[in-house]
Amino acid sequence: MKQTYSYDWWNFDKEVLKDFNWFLRKVNERACIQQGFIHPPSYEPVNRFGESDPGLGWEVEYFHPTITLDDRMRYIGQVISQADMSAFNILGNTIISHFYGARGVHQTITGSNNPNDCFVDFDRLAEGDFGYARSIRETIDFETLVNKKPIWGTTELHTSIQTSARNFCRAKYDEPTRKFHAVDVVEWVASFKKDGLYEHLYTTDHMKRAYDELTKRPGIGEYYGFHCGASTSVIPSTKYHHDQRFVAPGPGARYTIALLWPDAPKKLYAESIYFLREQSDNIGLVDGVDFHPNAYNIDNVFSEPQDSLKYYGTEVAACQFGIYLQIRNDPKACDRRRVSRIKTMTSSTLEDFLV
Repeated sequence: MKQTYSYDWWNFDKEVLKDFNWFLRKVNERACIQQGFIHPPSYEPVNRFGESDPGLGWEVEYFHPTITLDDRMRYIGQVISQADMSAFNILGNTIISHFYGARGVHQTITGSNNPNDCFVDFDRLAEGDFGYARSIRETIDFETLVNKKPIWGTTELHTSIQTSARNFCRAKYDEPTRKFHAVDVVEWVASFKKDGLYEHLYTTDHMKRAYDELTKRPGIGEYYGFHCGASTSVIPSTKYHHDQRFVAPGPGARYTIALLWPDAPKKLYAESIYFLREQSDNIGLVDGVDFHPNAYNIDNVFSEPQDSLKYYGTEVAACQFGIYLQIRNDPKACDRRRVSRIKTMTSSTLEDFLV
């Protein structure tokens, strides 16, 4: 179907788009090597002119725009969503994957060494099992303070999530001066079982409506609302999906949009992402980007093959490219985006998650 737009998106900065295309090529190449899909002699972190580029280093983390090549999404689709636990436990454990952010966060919270059996029992928390909440708190302290395992991702700001979780626990325990503790986030997420969010996310049929419901809660702003919606859409029993025509462009994406279209009205920024997704082949955005057949699906989670940019993935691509542009000439900034993951995950079924 021919798409119409409210702005002349065809008039974009051609040099910026060439850099954008090269960034996608390199991020995709690196992911395909890490997953074992391709086996080149080496990976070269260079820009499109062949010059060394710290921003494209092997361990500088960017979320892959193809949802099946984002290791956090793969873990949700392959493990969390298929675990033998209740629908609410699947939802809660999916949500905290992003709310905390570190890879292996479920193991850090529960003290498990098994990535296939390391999940928080949100049903127990929702029913007010204070002893269980206390044991989680003690486990978090041990794993983070003694074993030095990460719990927070290094690529996102978690302040709004932490503040809302703390405020929830202050009210729950009637402790108005309570200091934040990482356990507060799982206690807050457990409250979603009875406040309407749980039911809504399993019954709504569109990403926009999932986003609207999520962002009703203090602390879940545009970023977490959009990305949490996409994360939970990977659960096969939810009815919305990440390629519905809705995005909420984050700061990195807005940075990219402003470079591509300096005069575009900010109120239409979402439409620019739709344009990039719908015209990616025609404008050269995905030239040379090989969407590998091995990443077309994961355990048949998706009804359509992931063989092109989708709406969610296009926003992710724009966001990550915007971040890359801001750090590529700063090796220290690049180093701060190194992948944050624990070192004790050993299951052979998740070798690709550990690369």
